[in-house]
This record gives sequence, structure tokens and C-alpha cells, in this order.
Amino acid sequence: MSTIGKAIRAARMASGFTQAELADWIGITDGNQISRWERGVVTPSADSVGELTRVLGVRLDNSAGDAVSC
Repeated sequence: MSTIGKAIRAARMASGFTQAELADWIGITDGNQISRWERGVVTPSADSVGELTRVLGVRLDNSAGDAVSC
């Protein structure tokens, strides 16, 4: 699991969202995409990172593959 994936999972769980709920909140129709991000299979786009930041209330630094919560 990537660092950003771990941060997404931790923030999602702390917020009480399921993967499907989070996908819906950020406008992604494929709920499995959240799982792929969390497992590090793919890295979220800059737009998706912005939406995750808005919904989860954390800052995710996609450029270096690191994640930092605020």
C-alpha cells in the first residue's frame, strides 16, 4: 500500500465513509477506484486529490507520492 493510499484509507475511515460513499461524494461512478487508490494500484489524479482534500478535510500531496493530513 502506498503512502498516499494509506492516508486516503485512514482519512476515509476516520470520516466514516465506505469506499462507495466516498466515491459518490467526490463524483466517481466506479467505487472500486477508491480501493485501487488505497492499495496503491493507481495514483489519484490531481483533480481527484483536490476532491478528496475537500471531502475528507486532509491535504494529500500527489506530486511526491506522499500524503500529509492537516
